[in-house]
Amino acid sequence: MAVSVYPLRLSSLEGYMPRTYVRQIYCFPTANPQAIKTLSEGLAGLAQEVPYVLSRIISDTAGTAESGAVISAPCHGPQDIFSCHDLSDIIDYATLKMGHFAPGAFLAPGIVPPDTIPPYPESPAILLARASLVSGGLILCVAVHHFVTDITGFDALLKIWASHCRNGDIGFHASWTDRTPLFSGSESLPTRTFDPTSMPNLLHTKIKEDAVRGTDQSCTEKGKKHYQTGVFYFPRQHLRALKDATNAHIASQGPGSWVSTSDVLSAVLWRAIIGAQEHPYLRNRHVTHQSTRVSTLSFPVQFRSALRPPLPRNFLGAAFLMTGTMVPHEDVCRISDFRDFSTSLAQDKELRAESHVNSAEMEGLNSIHIPALANVALAIRESVRGIDDATVRGVLAYLEAHSLPNPETLLVLGPPRCEPGGSSTSVVSWADQCIYKLDWGDAIGRCDTVRLPKMAAKRDPIIMPHIPSLNGDDGGIEVIMSYEEDIMQRLTESSVMKRLATLRCLS
Repeated sequence: MAVSVYPLRLSSLEGYMPRTYVRQIYCFPTANPQAIKTLSEGLAGLAQEVPYVLSRIISDTAGTAESGAVISAPCHGPQDIFSCHDLSDIIDYATLKMGHFAPGAFLAPGIVPPDTIPPYPESPAILLARASLVSGGLILCVAVHHFVTDITGFDALLKIWASHCRNGDIGFHASWTDRTPLFSGSESLPTRTFDPTSMPNLLHTKIKEDAVRGTDQSCTEKGKKHYQTGVFYFPRQHLRALKDATNAHIASQGPGSWVSTSDVLSAVLWRAIIGAQEHPYLRNRHVTHQSTRVSTLSFPVQFRSALRPPLPRNFLGAAFLMTGTMVPHEDVCRISDFRDFSTSLAQDKELRAESHVNSAEMEGLNSIHIPALANVALAIRESVRGIDDATVRGVLAYLEAHSLPNPETLLVLGPPRCEPGGSSTSVVSWADQCIYKLDWGDAIGRCDTVRLPKMAAKRDPIIMPHIPSLNGDDGGIEVIMSYEEDIMQRLTESSVMKRLATLRCLS
């Protein structure tokens, strides 16, 4: 029997999205009996504006779709993709909050919609959500298939849903779902020629490491090793002090360059992870000035604003590319290296004074070699700037000309993620999500936190959404990651993490 197809042409880029779900868990301090009804009615409103949230992903048997799959016509009702159950006998919200919403607590049966955990159905639903009633609160888990969106698009879907929960209007526009600007034949594109035979630098052919990375590690590694999931909190004042001191150093070297908070935080995390993962290597002082090892940091960059003309800020499709920064391994290590402290503290003192860093913020900075941090953060910034209109168009044109995506595709988004003999880390940022600012209406309110369940495999850092200033607290950023127990112990005990961050919870 033929399956009806939704009239939405997915881009060739979406064919290379992970065949998995983007999942997040939100905790609300509400016991309002109307909360579930409000969420259900709000979801119905979302489905009216974005009908394909009621659809499934189906294989393109005709072989005509650039993405390798198509979206079915809406085949569910809101009641099919949203469910609710009661966990109030086993989970107390106040206790959960007191423990900083530890990831292990979300392993309770049923919190995560079952079909969003591998193995997935042959034709997975695009969106699934489940609300769990707990004593004194509500836990909402939302999962959207990565095939049709990225984290920015996920955020936009939540904005639409929340607006309908509070009977508001965020001005939805059809352009938010229109993938036409991502195709080479679009009339909105400037006339430009790209060589479809030359592979762009931001793509590479699959290698052994990619094959391992692409498997579901939660299944393949579960039970073999003991992993811990940690949530670290970086106060805004520490991040601001780091960025100001780093930019002061950069300005002292010449005008025109700068780095963002994200660049600085990514560099610090890069250093901390290397130290924790390669502790014996560093302890034996094998990293010397003659070392030729290269360290790679891989990360996604969403390109909505980089295109000309730009995509809507709330574009719901997938619009990011993977990129990477490669620097000498020893340069990353030098960000926080005991061998450099005797000179770095003296060199940095004047720069920190110029950046107006106060004494309370100095303690955290004393574990950081600012010139080394500046070099690595600038390298990250340069990679971000490399995601411009021409670069994106080149990748899209190449993918469109080689549109044979499937789970076994030989093409991988991004440059190679590790040089032979080198080290590699990745950082994913959800910092720009507006989830903490979303008002879900009187019955639900605003969420207290965003979480993921405890992970049973390695997961490099995910920078969580910005936590706003509340009740006199300046706010900050949480970072969640999962490593083997010994690596996590070294990470939590490292000078960088102890001075700049607080370990909120460990599961």
